[in-house]
Amino acid sequence: MLIDEVKPDALGERAAAREQLADAIAGVDSARERLAEAKRAADLATDRAIELRRKVDALTERASSAKANASGDSVIGALLRGECLGSRSSPAEEARTEIAALERELDAVRQARQTAQDEIENRKSAIGLGEMRVRRMIGGVLRSSGATERLLTGLIDLEREVIRRRLGLAFLLRNDGVAVALRSEVERLLDGHAFPTRSATLDHWANNPASKDWAAALATLERDADARLPD
Repeated sequence: MLIDEVKPDALGERAAAREQLADAIAGVDSARERLAEAKRAADLATDRAIELRRKVDALTERASSAKANASGDSVIGALLRGECLGSRSSPAEEARTEIAALERELDAVRQARQTAQDEIENRKSAIGLGEMRVRRMIGGVLRSSGATERLLTGLIDLEREVIRRRLGLAFLLRNDGVAVALRSEVERLLDGHAFPTRSATLDHWANNPASKDWAAALATLERDADARLPD
């Protein structure tokens, strides 16, 4: 099928595949933003927990010091000032009250941090699932693009011609019919690695410009549903 023979329904299929890919990419982008939010929340909770822990430690030290320095002088002073002793809290008691409040807040912050950390794992999983969907949608874009049909056009005839020439070169090589100056080139062309296979991206063909073009197109499709495919 030639490029100018593309039917309207094929064009619609291509547009739908691109739209589905765009939706999948948007889902991954959103999941990544949500992951970043969860990480920021966890970091804030960690910072707040450290701050509260320092305050608790400082108050604990202050309460201990106040208790050690307590004496009858404070009671005498309160009596002379006419203060109500029954309702008066000592510095140590005030510190302990504040410590209790801070520790309650610290427990709440720790629980919130754990919730944020759990959510981080959930959102990482969501990204993984989203990326899998993107890869599936890329497959749909590739299938509907017409690239396979375009690359197959005329390839059978080319294959026949290549086979004819390779068989001829093989015959000449077996019968000492190849000039010394051309022998290495003929041997290379007849080698089992002279042409790419379905595993081409895993061998030396990965460095071929065509392989690089397709790899670059795939990487771009993962971010941009409108990316062009190689000619």
